[in-house]
Amino acid sequence: MSGDRKPASTFIVKILEQQNATWQGNITWVEENREQYFRSTLELLKMIDGALVKQNEAVEGKEGGSHEK
Repeated sequence: MSGDRKPASTFIVKILEQQNATWQGNITWVEENREQYFRSTLELLKMIDGALVKQNEAVEGKEGGSHEK
């Protein structure tokens, strides 16, 4: 197994409505037990991306993987 492998993340996405050619609903980040409402597909993708960036920063911080200039 490779040492630079990132931990998996699990998201549960519930689409509650579809209006104006986009989705509205809830997303749950299972590992953090956090739930948020989103108003558009773009907002949903930004939430997922932000969660993954946050998780990767936490993992790199624990491993001492800071990249100082």
